[in-house]
Parts: sequence; structure tokens; C-alpha cells
Amino acid sequence: MTDLTAKCPKAMLPVGNNPLIWYPVNMLERAGFEEVIIIALESSVTDIQKSLVSRGIKMKLDIVGIPDNEDWGTAESLRHIKDKIKTDILVVGCDLISDISLHQIANLHQAYDSSVTMLLSPLPDQYTDIPAPGIKSKKKTERDFIGFDEKGKRVLFLTSEVDLEETISFSKSTLKRHPYINIRSKLTDCHLYLLKKWVVDFLAENQRMYTIKGELIPHLVRRQFCRPKAQESEIPGNTPASLASQQDTKPSIHDFTVNNDSYSSQIIDLSTWIDHDGDMADCFHGESIRCYAHIQEEGFCIRANTLSSYCEANRQVPRLLSTLSPHKECKLIHPTAVVKEKSQIGQDCLVGEDVTVGEKVSIKRSVIGRNCTIGDKVKITGSVIMDNIHIAESCNIQGSIICSQAQLSEKCELKDCIVGHRQQIIAMGKFTNEAIIDVEKMMEI
Repeated sequence: MTDLTAKCPKAMLPVGNNPLIWYPVNMLERAGFEEVIIIALESSVTDIQKSLVSRGIKMKLDIVGIPDNEDWGTAESLRHIKDKIKTDILVVGCDLISDISLHQIANLHQAYDSSVTMLLSPLPDQYTDIPAPGIKSKKKTERDFIGFDEKGKRVLFLTSEVDLEETISFSKSTLKRHPYINIRSKLTDCHLYLLKKWVVDFLAENQRMYTIKGELIPHLVRRQFCRPKAQESEIPGNTPASLASQQDTKPSIHDFTVNNDSYSSQIIDLSTWIDHDGDMADCFHGESIRCYAHIQEEGFCIRANTLSSYCEANRQVPRLLSTLSPHKECKLIHPTAVVKEKSQIGQDCLVGEDVTVGEKVSIKRSVIGRNCTIGDKVKITGSVIMDNIHIAESCNIQGSIICSQAQLSEKCELKDCIVGHRQQIIAMGKFTNEAIIDVEKMMEI
């Protein structure tokens, strides 16, 4: 999505006339969260703050800036705020748009005392077939292969298609406890993770991990059935630091799972609940690392992390705004917009404030941003028109993304194109599958 993020941070890309980051923050507020820590580039901190407050977000916003000129991974960003984390934490990417009730994930996390609980969603086939605007390129498959237990909740195996080998091997301990493993390949990792506090502590000590999804989560899944090397971890009062000093080595991941809360330990010991059948073993078989997943089978869930999914999110959001923001009146056409006679705007469209729409205009399955001027006889279909854009008369725009402050001269035709920030399209210009993102590129065309 670099064609879109060159002049606008990803978190501020408009989806349904809201910045992308508004959707996960709004989801947290709907679930009853009162505080959120947002990690963003230093240059975008002020804009994110103003944007969320202006849209009625009441949560306490703690926005932490990170350097613009450094390419930090998600794990590095989480390490950066480790001192702010005092309990279990919910980590959400800025590109998740979902109508899920987060209580479902919290209930699963608590029921199984999970180390990490992640959100997965089946990706509808129509989303994978959507053509992306811009220059055509071969689609890269980035599927994950995820193995579940017989209940379909515990994650026993996780790898990306890129890392998948010809054969898949499982340890004897895994197969002994879970002889039935269901491997699925059509689930999307939504980048929503509910993590135990000890997982953050472990991550803080492992500086070589750079990403949560690519490194931390697979590591946790792999270590579930590995026995701890040091039995000293079972001695009350021992901490990861003390174990390290005793052994003169870095503490293992199992050392971080030591539960120093005597009340929690007593509850587990006295509980008659058990998570498996067929033997008399302790609950969880005594395992200290457990990974679970909630699969959102119903409702709406999409990650706007590709051009095609970003466009589809904009097309779907107009019908979802009343669900995503139930306490706010959502009008598809802003009251300040001026729509002249004989113009047709579909019920699946959004028109922002201070927009002027000329005569005999047709707008279908599109989102129009703020302060836009649309001339007479313009046709817009399946497109995203950002803020402050001028479209002259008789233009035809299909399946395209027009970035802010662009100007389209009369009678130009765009199909599956991206027009960059402040770009100008000449009169009667015809473009298909082009990314017009700078002056040099425009001259070449």
C-alpha cells in the first residue's frame, strides 16, 4: 500500500470517511475499555489525537510516538511501552475492521487461562478475487496453515505458506494429547492478540524478536508441548531473573510462566474443571503455555492491509456504520453536501461534508470525502474519493482510488487506477491499471 501511504500514514487512510485507526479504537470503546495506548509515528501523533477526539472517542488516549526514520517491527514497538503494561494486554493492528464483541475473546482467554488468544476469520472468496487498482502484478499468496485440536479452539500448529515444508511433523507429546489435528488454510489472522503479562515480559528479554505475528506467536505455539529444562522454576519465590543468576544463562520461556500469585494457584489446584477427556491427568496436562483462537464465523471482519481489501472495506462500511457506531446517527449523505437535480447517489455510498455534486451525476458503491467538487455528468463507480478533490465535468471513474487534493480535468477516464496526492490528470486522459503518484510518473504516461 505504499502508493497510498507515501503522503499519508496508514492509520490515517480514510475508510468510510473515518481514519482507519478509528475502527479498532471504536471497537475497544464499544467493548467498555476506558484507556488505550496507541503506538504511532511521531509525525502523525497530533493528527491521530485530533481525528479521534473530533469523532467522539471518549477513551483516554495515550499516544506514544516512535521515530519516523526507523523501521520498527510490532514486537519492538511493544517492547518500547513495556513499562506501561501492568496486566494482560490486548494488541490490535490499526487496519482491523470488525463488528465482533470482544467479550467472546475475553471469555475464551479466561476459560482456558490462555497465554495468547488470537482472532481469526474466514476470508470470503469474493475478497480474494477483487482486482486491486494500480499497476497489475502477480498476486502473492500469504496464507497461514493453522492446526487445531478436536474442539477447534486450541492452536497446535502455525506456519505461513512461505515457511511451509513438504512434510509437517508433530512431536509425540503433541499427538499423544491431541491425536486429532485439523489443519485449515483459509483463515485470516486478524492481528488481534490477547496476551498474558508474562508474554510481554518474555518479549522484553528477547531483543531479537521483531514481529508479533511472524515470530512471537509461532514461537509460543511451538513451545506449548516442550518440557521446561530447569525444574527450579517450580520452586515458589523463584523469578526469571533469579533463575538466570543461578544457571548463568538466559531464563527460558517456561521460567516466565511461573505463577507467583498464590490465590490463582490455589484456584487452579482446587478446581474440578478439566479441559480434556480420557485420562486422569491434571487440567491442561500441567502445560504452562497454551495458545487458543476465536474464529469469527459471522458478522463482518476484514483487514485493510492490501489495496484490494482497502477498496472493499470502503464499499462495505456504509452499510455497517449503524452497527459499528450504534449511538451515533449515521447519514449516508452529509447535511452540508449539495446535490443538484437529476443526480443519482446509491444507498451503498457515502458523501462527506461540504461536497458539491453537479447535475446528472451517477455515484455507485463509492465513498466521497470532504470538500470535494464533482462536475456535471460525472460517473463514479466502486471508487474511493478522498478529501479536497476536484473532478471536472463528464469524467468516468471506475474501481479507482483518488488521493487528497488531486484534480481531474474534464472528460478523463480512469479504470482501476491510483491517483496520488495533489496529482493532476489532463483533459480527456484515459488510463487503465495505472498508478499516477508523482510528476515523473505522469510525464512517462
